[in-house]
Amino acid sequence: MYSDSHCHMDGFESEEQLEDVLSRAAAARVDIILTTGMSLGSSAEAIRVAAKHEMILAAVGIHPWNAVLPTDEVQRHLAELASSEGVVALSEIGLDYARNPGTEAEQRELLKYELGLAREKKLPVNIHCREAHADMMSLLRPEVAAGLTGNMHGFSGDSSMLQDWLDLGFYVSIGRAVLRGVRDLEAAITRIPADRLLTETDSSPRSQSAGPAEVVSVAEKIAALRGVTTEEIGRKATDNLKRLLRL
Repeated sequence: MYSDSHCHMDGFESEEQLEDVLSRAAAARVDIILTTGMSLGSSAEAIRVAAKHEMILAAVGIHPWNAVLPTDEVQRHLAELASSEGVVALSEIGLDYARNPGTEAEQRELLKYELGLAREKKLPVNIHCREAHADMMSLLRPEVAAGLTGNMHGFSGDSSMLQDWLDLGFYVSIGRAVLRGVRDLEAAITRIPADRLLTETDSSPRSQSAGPAEVVSVAEKIAALRGVTTEEIGRKATDNLKRLLRL
């Protein structure tokens, strides 16, 4: 019924802690959880975790906070990870100019490689973008024209930014930011076409969150803004995620 299109299920102190989080998600009727990498190491761990738990799917990539130049070795490792059994997307990739200033050039070069890799492997991308909207659009538009698909993770912008993502044909994922009552975001959410909407928590062992189970609260808020039922949002977002990931 519900789905979490972006979270981080690696890094738990014990398997028991992860099992507890997944049990709560299952009790909340969360059927699909996409766990995303932030580095080469966490991407490998995402693959391992997904292989052990049927409800978890794996995405791999290097987060812009951890950006490095795409050397031959980095490219080789990423390509191997992207080719691994069970990997359904490249994530968490993108641009973030608000953190680690001075790495913008490395971020752009890394992202260019990751976008090309995603096209080569026929995998959708799960995009992180913060204070880099114009550069992100300029990088994505030619890739989309060449066949790239994906979604904007944790959208928190206004209606103008939303339209840029929709014009790309991207899905738009709404997370816990909607629970804060930001008017511009709330207005934008009412304009997302039903067949482009995803839900997420961006939860991790380190976040102050109930884990993927909290996606139900996200769906409840979206439903209230759009004047529909929570179950309808959950069902539609899950159908959309399955379509994006070709499940």
